Amino acid sequence: MTFSVLNGCLKKAAALLSRYGIPDDLFSRFFSAYFIVSVYQLVSARVQKIDPITEWKDFVAAFPLAVKLLWVVVVFWLLSVLRRRISEKYRAVDQIVLICSSVLFSLFIVWGSGNFYLGVASAAVTIVLSVYAVGRLDGHAFERLPNISAGVIIFTAAGAMALFIAITTICIHLNFGTSCFDMGIFVQTFNSLKEHFNAVITCERDQFMSHFNVHSSYIFYLFLPIYALFPTGETLLAAQAIFVTAGVVPLFLLAKKHGFRGFALVSICFVYVFYDGLVMPCYFQFHENAFLPTILMWLLYAVDRRKIPLFYIMSALTCIVKEDAPLYVLCIALFFAAEEKGKKRIHGVIAALLSMCYFSLVMSWLTSYGDGGFMTATRLGNLMTDSGGGILSVIRNVLADPGYFISLFVQEGTLLFFIQTMLPLLFLPFLTKKLHRFLLMIPYVIMNLVIGAGYGYASNIGFQYIFGPACLLIYMTLRNVEELPREMRNMLLMSAAIAAMVTTVSMVSVKQSAVVRHYEYAHYYQSAEDRIRSVPKDASVLANTFLLPHAAYRDRVYELDSGCFAKDDGGNIVGMIGLEDYDFCIFKNNDDMTEQARPFLDEAGWTVYAESEGGLVIIFVSPAYAIRSEILQ
Repeated sequence: MTFSVLNGCLKKAAALLSRYGIPDDLFSRFFSAYFIVSVYQLVSARVQKIDPITEWKDFVAAFPLAVKLLWVVVVFWLLSVLRRRISEKYRAVDQIVLICSSVLFSLFIVWGSGNFYLGVASAAVTIVLSVYAVGRLDGHAFERLPNISAGVIIFTAAGAMALFIAITTICIHLNFGTSCFDMGIFVQTFNSLKEHFNAVITCERDQFMSHFNVHSSYIFYLFLPIYALFPTGETLLAAQAIFVTAGVVPLFLLAKKHGFRGFALVSICFVYVFYDGLVMPCYFQFHENAFLPTILMWLLYAVDRRKIPLFYIMSALTCIVKEDAPLYVLCIALFFAAEEKGKKRIHGVIAALLSMCYFSLVMSWLTSYGDGGFMTATRLGNLMTDSGGGILSVIRNVLADPGYFISLFVQEGTLLFFIQTMLPLLFLPFLTKKLHRFLLMIPYVIMNLVIGAGYGYASNIGFQYIFGPACLLIYMTLRNVEELPREMRNMLLMSAAIAAMVTTVSMVSVKQSAVVRHYEYAHYYQSAEDRIRSVPKDASVLANTFLLPHAAYRDRVYELDSGCFAKDDGGNIVGMIGLEDYDFCIFKNNDDMTEQARPFLDEAGWTVYAESEGGLVIIFVSPAYAIRSEILQ
C-alpha cells in the first residue's frame, strides 16, 4: 500500500511538472533564464561603466555568482508559470525566449567592442543554442509569422540601421573626422555641380580638373536636385545610409516570390540589413559606390522576375555609377541569359554587349583625356607587366598565365576579408551545383580578391569596393538556400542572420562614441565650423586634410600635404610651394604640418584672420588678400 501511494504521488508530481513543461523544456528554460539574468547584468555593468571583457575581474566582483544563480531560479520559476498559463497553441515560448535571450546576450557582449573575433565567438554560441531551439519547434512554426508582421520587423530594423549609420557618420563628420579623401572631394564636386553644373574641382589632383576625368560617376546628376535643396556634406552621408539600406525592399519582394515566409523571410532580409559588407564601408566617409546596393538589388529583382524595361533601366543606372560598374551588368546579364530558357534570354545578351561597349568607350576616354591610366595601374598593377599597358594588357596576361591569376584569389592579405564577407553568409554562395550562378561571384573575385591582393583597400571590409559584390553574394545566398529542404533552409537562414547581426554589431557599435563626443563638445566643434564658414567663398583656400571637407563649398580649395613643401637635397623643408596662390590657410592647431608651414606664413607676412574657441582651427589670411579686401571696403 505504501508503494502504491508513493507511486501515485510520483505520477501526480510528474503530471504537474509536465504541465509546466518539465522536463521537456528544462534545458531551454534554464538557459533562457540564465541569459535573461546575464543581459540584465550586462546592462547594469554598462551603466556602471564596467566592461565585461577588458574589466572582467571588476565585473565578477560586482555581480557575485550566488546572487546570479538565485535570480536564475526566480526567472526560471516565472517562465514556468508563464508556460503553464498560456494556451497550448503558444507553447513554443521556451524556444522563442531562448533564441531572443541568447541573441540579446551576444549583442550586449559585443556592443562597443570593435572586435570581429569576439563577434564570431559570440555568434557561434548563439547559433548553436538557436539551432537547438528551432529543432524542437514544429516544422511550420518558423513560418507562421504573417508577412505583414515580418515586413514591419524588417523595415523597422532597416530604418533603425539607416538612422544609426546616418547619425554616426554625420557626427564623425561634424567632429572633423572626415578628410579630403574621400569626403572633401565629393563635397566640392557636388558644390561645383550645384553652382556650375560641372564637376570641376581642385582638391582631388591639386589642379582644376573634373571629377569625371577620374571616375565616370554621371549618376551624380540624378542626385543633384536633392543636394541642391540641402547643400551640405551631411546630406551626402544621410543619403548614403538610405541608398545602402533601401536595397532590402527589392530583396523583401524577391524573398516572398521565392516562397520565404515568416522568420525565414525576416532572416534573409536581416542578412542584408546587417551584412558587414554593406554597413562597414559607410564609415569610409562618402563614395559613389554607395549608389550600387539599391540599384543592383532592383536590377537583380528585374532579372529574377523577368521585368525587361526595369532590367534595362537599372542596367543603365548601374553603368553610370562608376567606370567599373558595367562589370556588374555584364555578369548579371550573362547570368540572365544562362538562367532564362525562353525568348527573353536575348535581352541578357544585348545588355551584356551594351555594357561591354560602354565600358570600352568610358575607359578609352578616361585613358586618353582623364586619369584612367593611373587608376588602372594602381588597381590592376599586379596583373600588368607594363604600368601603361591598360585593360587589354591585363586581359592578355590573365589568358597567358591563368595560374598566376588564380593564385591571387585568396592570399594572406585577403584571407581575413574573405572570412569577414563569407562567414555572415555561412559560405552559402558556394552551395550550388549550377555553375552559371558563379557568374554573379565574378565581381567579388576580381574587384575584391584579385585587385585586393595588390591594392589593399579593395580587400578591406571598411572600404567601398565591397558595396556592389555584396549584393550579388546575398542574392546567390537566397537562390541557393531556396532549393534546400525547408527545415535546413530555415536553420541556415536563422544562423546566417545571427552571424551577420552579431559580427556587424561587434564592429559598428563602437561608432556610437562619435555621437557622445559630438554632444559633449558641440560648442567646440560649432565654433570651428563657424570660423571656417566665415572665410569668403570666392577665396582660394589651403586647408589641412581633416578641415578641408568643411571648407570645400567653394571653387578653389587645396589640401595641405607633403607636396606643398619645398625641400633641399637632404630632405629638409626650406619653403612652401605656390603660397602666393592662396588667399587663406585654414589650419588645425597643434598639427605637424601646421607647425611646418607656420614659419613660412609669418615670413611672408600672413596674419591671423580667425581662431576658433578651444583652438581647434586657426585661419591665416594672405597680405595681398587683406589689402584687396580693404580696397574693396
